[in-house]
Amino acid sequence: MEFDKAVAELETLVATLERDGDERALLLLQLIDAVHRPALERIAAGDLEDPAARALLAMYDLVELDPLTQVEEALDEVRPYIHSHGGEVELLAVEQGVVRLRLSGACQGCAASAMTLQRGIEGALQEHYPAFKEVVAEEAEPASEPLLQIAPMKRPVFVDVVGASELDPGDLRAVVADGIPVLLVNVHGEIYAFKNACPIDGGALDTGRLAGTVLVCPWHNCAYDARSGKRVDDDAEPALAVVPIALQEGAVRVAVNVA
Repeated sequence: MEFDKAVAELETLVATLERDGDERALLLLQLIDAVHRPALERIAAGDLEDPAARALLAMYDLVELDPLTQVEEALDEVRPYIHSHGGEVELLAVEQGVVRLRLSGACQGCAASAMTLQRGIEGALQEHYPAFKEVVAEEAEPASEPLLQIAPMKRPVFVDVVGASELDPGDLRAVVADGIPVLLVNVHGEIYAFKNACPIDGGALDTGRLAGTVLVCPWHNCAYDARSGKRVDDDAEPALAVVPIALQEGAVRVAVNVA
């Protein structure tokens, strides 16, 4: 849209909101001004390194985030999935597109699970870190003497549910593992698993629709990230319950004992 036309339409919209007394919309405009004004003042002064200025420029993709920030944002996308496997990931370094990580937790005991996790991490890095080349993962070294006595972490017990070749990209499939309904989702060739229950009322989700990376609930039109289970339309609402998944010898395996 042309600049002059956009300004004219904005002025008309503001006048309409003021006439109608829509307080929420007016508050939204005030908040946008509160974010933009100090940032624009710093940009006009030539201080592009000011945090407010950089935040505003990044908001409009006008400045590239530093590699560490890009990688941390990518890892934040997949951490709920990693945690569902009883695992943890720590960023060690980012050097010329090579991301060095340390994986720890229950996922260390299952090679298939660790491989699935690494594929999910690589996918997130490719999406958020344009210079990404490869992941170098290190396992955490066991402590010589534990400082605290803590309960052992339950390790996932994986069971076969379906052949990987039976799920095409874009497919939703309802399965049952050890009596627990599970939803399998194929997002661009990567398979993810969640409990097949809407967090609002428990309704099954397999009759919903998958739009890119977004899973839409058939009952309430709630929108979830089909890779992490997070709500994408309202992050204050509960996420889907992630089920650990592993691909091994052509089979999709899930572990509902830790989900």
